[in-house]
Amino acid sequence: MSSSIWVFPGQGSQQKGMGAALFARFPEQVKEADAVLGYSIRELCLEDPQGVLGETAFTQPALFVVSALGILAEREDGVAAPDCYAGHSLGEFAALFAAGAFDFATGVALVKERGRLMSTVSRGAMAAVVGMSQARVAEVLAASGLTGIDIANINTAQQIVISGLSDDIAACEARFTAAGARFVKLNVSAAFHSRYMRDIGQQFARFAQQFTFNPLQARVISNYTALDYPPTDYLDLLTQQISQPVRWFESLSRLLAQGDVTQREIGPGQVLTNLFTKIQAQPMTLSVTPQGEPDPQARVVFMFGGQGSQYHGMGAELYQRNSAFRKQMDQCHALYQQLTGNSLLEPLYDETRRHLPLTDIVLSNAALLSVGVSLTQMLGAQGIVPSAVVGYSLGECITAVVAGVLTLEDAMKLVVTQGRLLSEKNANGGMMSVLAPVAHFHAQTQLYQHTELASINFPNNFVVSGALENLTALKDQLTRQEIISMVLPVEHPFHSSGIAAIEHDFRTLVDTLPTRPAAIPVYSAMSGSAVTQWDNEYFWRVLREKVDFYGLMQQLEDNDDTFFVDLSPTGTLSTFLKYGFSTMTQQGTAINQFGRNVESVSHLQEKIKKFVDNAVMEGA
Repeated sequence: MSSSIWVFPGQGSQQKGMGAALFARFPEQVKEADAVLGYSIRELCLEDPQGVLGETAFTQPALFVVSALGILAEREDGVAAPDCYAGHSLGEFAALFAAGAFDFATGVALVKERGRLMSTVSRGAMAAVVGMSQARVAEVLAASGLTGIDIANINTAQQIVISGLSDDIAACEARFTAAGARFVKLNVSAAFHSRYMRDIGQQFARFAQQFTFNPLQARVISNYTALDYPPTDYLDLLTQQISQPVRWFESLSRLLAQGDVTQREIGPGQVLTNLFTKIQAQPMTLSVTPQGEPDPQARVVFMFGGQGSQYHGMGAELYQRNSAFRKQMDQCHALYQQLTGNSLLEPLYDETRRHLPLTDIVLSNAALLSVGVSLTQMLGAQGIVPSAVVGYSLGECITAVVAGVLTLEDAMKLVVTQGRLLSEKNANGGMMSVLAPVAHFHAQTQLYQHTELASINFPNNFVVSGALENLTALKDQLTRQEIISMVLPVEHPFHSSGIAAIEHDFRTLVDTLPTRPAAIPVYSAMSGSAVTQWDNEYFWRVLREKVDFYGLMQQLEDNDDTFFVDLSPTGTLSTFLKYGFSTMTQQGTAINQFGRNVESVSHLQEKIKKFVDNAVMEGA
């Protein structure tokens, strides 16, 4: 499959005289730019009387204006629109303008502030390492002991840009030249696309929030992820790229992996045209997923938990501060309200209800589904999408949504109706977690005679289900044996014969829900394998049969190229991995009941990105 792309250069491509044919052609836009900037953009680009065109605060708006006017000229000349857009660093703003993200004046205002903020950072430097792979660059840096240097741009297989403090960049030059590379210091005064720009990224994000960002009307490839921007809620990607590497090599290699690519560079110079020639000659080696999409040598697997992990306020901070999470939760709230006539958000986020237990099964089912899909949507807006999903109990319903098997509307109908059936037809019961090997359950049948084994989580933890009075009596006996146990905040005996009364109605309901083939692999903690058939038998077994999370993860344990992301509200599944698989360290959680969710999500994103980057380096 062939494709076309328009690309836009970043800082370093500026030159006196650029845009000469454009300023007279688009006087209204030039007037707009002058009003926003407070000076003549034409004079800066064509004459540069103060000699400031090479200074960051002036370079960035000048390049954006020239590139944006170039886009308008191409369209006015009747040139066919490309399949997608991409910009190198600053050029990404021109790509987003081309895709309709914001109007011309907004774009000028954004890059003006970006340039101003970035110009305030000093003592930094950047250098291009030519003739050396990214993996080899990382090795040389590690051997040098200069831990304050970051990889800033991965331009081609043999052109890597590093960024850091001036003294550190100067100190490593001899090491790279001794290793056979060409070392070219760049004419910049700050460490762009490095850890030293994180505060600038945060300041820019606060500034940008005052503007309206429109849904994208065309594909734009992100520097930060090397994947397509989501159509909406993408501001974080634009701010993250200020302090994160530009993954140009991977971005163009992904397009080339899908077929012939025609590239058109709009803006001054031919830097990106020259890079494209080199990437065509030596593209990045990308593996292919079962769905046929190119992907780095790494897998990110999302995990979703079930009943017992709910609590008041789960995701509250994200609901307040993350637009992608909030938008998805609002959609879930609307679906829940249509089905029940009640609010989903008030019981979760109203502080006056903090002391009330979240044990209403209809509400907790819907809340767990909603938080799971909202966390998925939030990460997707950052370019983090799963290669596969793992479901635990109710979490298997969430995996069905994430994998595209069920629509969110049908999944909400399923969990709400399931909750109603349990409330109406099921005798009261509960579940209890026991910190002991499952052999204890099998060896002491008399002790556990009034309960059933509901799940095995790791070698020293299992869960039993039964009537509440039987669980209370069992807990007393276990305490006398000095075995720790805990009754879970669940009022129904899931994964036991105690829910048999709802089987017929539940199966009938599932038969009314259309399903589609899964878009990504789905692994079931009930069956211990990938799900291949989505019918009433599968969904009933998920609810009725024992969960063997430990058994499933034993099957997946040898996946060294996999990062497991726990999207349960408490991070419980990640805890199971820590206790059950001491070597399975490539994992992380999104949120937990102790707060500071924005910080924990940011930390998770950094861990995933580092994992994927390392995998790409190893495969390069």
